[in-house]
Amino acid sequence: MKRHNIQYHNMLRLRWAVLCGSLLVACSLWGQPAQAQQGSDSIRLYIERTEELLLWARGLVVETASEPARRVLGQAADLHQRSWRLFEQGRMIEALAVARRARDAMWHAVRVAREAMGLEERIRIRAERFRDQHGQLMERAREMNNQQALEFLERASRQAGRARDIYHQGDFKLAWKLLEQAGDLMQRAARLLADGAGPERLERELERTRELIDRTRDRLGSEATEGQRRLLAEAEEALQRSLTARDQGHPGRALQMTGLAANLARRAIRDGGSGQDDEALRRQLDRFDARAERLADRVRESGSQPARRIYERALGQKDRAVATGQAGDPELALRQIRAAHDLLNQAEDLIR
Repeated sequence: MKRHNIQYHNMLRLRWAVLCGSLLVACSLWGQPAQAQQGSDSIRLYIERTEELLLWARGLVVETASEPARRVLGQAADLHQRSWRLFEQGRMIEALAVARRARDAMWHAVRVAREAMGLEERIRIRAERFRDQHGQLMERAREMNNQQALEFLERASRQAGRARDIYHQGDFKLAWKLLEQAGDLMQRAARLLADGAGPERLERELERTRELIDRTRDRLGSEATEGQRRLLAEAEEALQRSLTARDQGHPGRALQMTGLAANLARRAIRDGGSGQDDEALRRQLDRFDARAERLADRVRESGSQPARRIYERALGQKDRAVATGQAGDPELALRQIRAAHDLLNQAEDLIR
């Protein structure tokens, strides 16, 4: 009997300790209505920022041929959607935990994607994406007469210009850092514009994006490459997420997803039919050889060491494109040879 009483009291103490611990956690988070609201707002902001990071990560991963990166990013997106559902159900602690898992998966996908391409290629791709998005946001900011967003966009443009100058000087790591800062400024402008978008503008953007996707599909037709079909599928998915966000009362997120859908559709058009075209790669390689031969003497005679270094990097990038094409990946090889042409342009600019 005595042993039974000891076990019974131990069990009571254990239950009491668990209950007290749970109450302490609950009180620390939701003890007062104001604190509960503050906790809810903080979790919402965390999840919304995760959405922005996923949009950025998708732009990077889409540019690579890394299927593992795509797969992990898809898992991150699924976790993110689950975190929103939990949040809307009022299950705040679970929502935050799942959102953190979504971010961890997203960063893992980014690491995998970055390992699939060199720093020069990443800078070139990010700079190209920055130019596209910046132009679209500037147009939207002018239409809405949003002076604060315009200021952020102008600062982003100046920072991107600094990144370009540093890149030409050969400091790729600093150039990448400056480009990231420019991208952060641009995203701040995007958030302002998304928050200020009324329902009429959102509906116009949704309709415009739907028409763009339909036109792209009709234009590419049955000759679309596997890469282009994948981009169109991702554009459709982003548009569907935008509609879901609109229906759930999140116009800012809806507008961001609409922009992503439009960018994916435009990229499918920009790639044209040459994503897997060996003939297009051959023409680009021949054109590079002709340009490099004409430029070689001018670079040597100029005595410019920066121009010589960039010229040599262009030759190395061309060799990588040849090797990639021979390995059976003409889509990636085309991106590499375009980067080589960009380097030739930079070398030529330095000796003018």
